[in-house]
Amino acid sequence: MRNFLKAQAYFIKKDTMFRGISLMFLVASAVLAFWVGGKNNFEVINPAQPLILLTQLSLFLYFVIPTYVCFFATEGYEYGSIKLVLASGQSRFAYITGKYISVLNFIFVWLIQFFGVYYVCYMAAALFTGSAIGNDGLKTDMLQIIRVLGLNVLYLSAYAVLILMVGIFIRRTASAVVATLLVIFGDFIFSGYCREASSLLLRELSGYTLTTQIMKFSGVYVVNSQQVVLSGMKSVVEVLVIPLVIIVICMSITYFSFGRRDIHA
Repeated sequence: MRNFLKAQAYFIKKDTMFRGISLMFLVASAVLAFWVGGKNNFEVINPAQPLILLTQLSLFLYFVIPTYVCFFATEGYEYGSIKLVLASGQSRFAYITGKYISVLNFIFVWLIQFFGVYYVCYMAAALFTGSAIGNDGLKTDMLQIIRVLGLNVLYLSAYAVLILMVGIFIRRTASAVVATLLVIFGDFIFSGYCREASSLLLRELSGYTLTTQIMKFSGVYVVNSQQVVLSGMKSVVEVLVIPLVIIVICMSITYFSFGRRDIHA
C-alpha cells in the first residue's frame, strides 16, 4: 500500500492537469481576495472575518475538484497501469483504498491553497492600505470557519467517493467525465429547481441533496427570500449523516463491483 501511495503521489505531482488546476486555484484565490476586499475597503473586523466572506464562494470547489477526481479514477484504465499494479501483487481492495486516500490528500492540499492564498493576499492588502484589524466576534467567527472547513472536507470526500464509483463503473475517461458533470450539475439543478416547488415531496427531496447542505453551511441557501442556515440538532445531524451515508454506500458498491469485474484496460 505504501509503495502504491507513493506512486500515486508521484503521478499527481507530474500530472499536467493537477498543476493546471493548482495554478487556477492560486490565481482565483488572489483575484477573489482583491475583489472581495475591494468591495468593503479591506475592512477586517477580526482576523477570521476575511475567511467568513470566502466561505460563501466555496461552492466553486465542487465544480472543479470532482472533475479531476474523475480523471484520476480512470487513469489506470486509460494508460493500462491498473493491470501492472494488480499484477505486482497489490490487492483490489488496496487499489481502491489507495486511490481514495490519494484523493483525500489533494483535497486537503487544494483547500489549504484556496483558503490560504486568499487569506494571505487579503490580509497583506489590508495592511498595505492601512486598514485597522479589530477583534470583535473573533471566537464566533473562528468556530464558524473551523466548522465550514471541516464540512467542506467531508462533502468533497463524499463527492469524491461518488465520482470514484462512477469512474470505476464506466472506466473510460470521456464517458466518465460526462457522467460526472451530469451528477454535479444534476444535483445542483435539482436542489435549486425543487426548493420552491409546489410538490411537498420534491421540496423534501431537494432538502437532502448535497448541494442544499453545502449551501446551508456556506450561508448562501435562500428559500422564499429567507436565508436558511444550520440551526438546531436536526439540521446538524442531517448535514453530518448525509455525506457519511453516501461515503459508506458508494465505497461498499465500489469495493464489491471492482472486486468481481474483470479488468479490461
